[in-house]
Amino acid sequence: MVSAAYSSGTPALGVGAGNCVTTVCESANLEEAADKIVLSKTLDLAASCSSDNAVLLFDSIADEMLAKLRARGGHVVSDDEKAKLQATIWVDGHLNAKVVAQPAETIASMAGFTIPEGTRFFIVPEVGYGKEYPFSGEKMSVTMAMYRVPDIDAAIHMTNCIQAYQGMGHSCGIYSKKDEHVLRLAHATKTSRVLVNQPQAASNSGNLWNGLRQTFSLGCGSWGGTSICDNINWRHLINETWVSRNLPTPKELPPDDVLFARIRGRV
Repeated sequence: MVSAAYSSGTPALGVGAGNCVTTVCESANLEEAADKIVLSKTLDLAASCSSDNAVLLFDSIADEMLAKLRARGGHVVSDDEKAKLQATIWVDGHLNAKVVAQPAETIASMAGFTIPEGTRFFIVPEVGYGKEYPFSGEKMSVTMAMYRVPDIDAAIHMTNCIQAYQGMGHSCGIYSKKDEHVLRLAHATKTSRVLVNQPQAASNSGNLWNGLRQTFSLGCGSWGGTSICDNINWRHLINETWVSRNLPTPKELPPDDVLFARIRGRV
């Protein structure tokens, strides 16, 4: 059951964007999760579409995990700072290009508030998703929405709702030692890649510690309005023309009793 803080309505179909959502469950190694989330959120100052845009923390570990993120340079914004940050990141409903891949200090200065020395990224407490909650969307900056969820069911629901707004088909992640949680997330979300105990921005495109093929571009499948849900290679970026000629010896199609003899023998 999803807690009352979450809307139960059906979200509208989202656009194909990054907007990665990462879940941290109660079984996770919190030190490892914090290190990797911060690495992903700050890599190239969050210019990657695979950068963690939202983190979902199980209630049972939320305070402890939040403390670890703060110790690594995360600044939890106040309500006033949140309003100023929102007005800076989005202008007339569109993402402000001036905040993309900028240090936290620069963005805070643009927004008109000060941050503690050593701040590397912003943590924005959030409860909703969709157009009325812009922090639930792609931010292309060192800004990460933070949600509290009671359990894996709520995490799956919120992941789907956030990515139905923006990011469907791209990727999500989970820090967990429970295979059941990993498989439930994979089966219940409309996502092309589920990264388990890995930093999203450094892992979605392949690296030395997973089996994904290395690439600079990713597909989001029909969920995200594209034709493939794969690591895009050069073959996907060109048009091919096939020239067909007759085979020297035509193929012969055997009769059904020969073609299906092995299968019929099992009946």
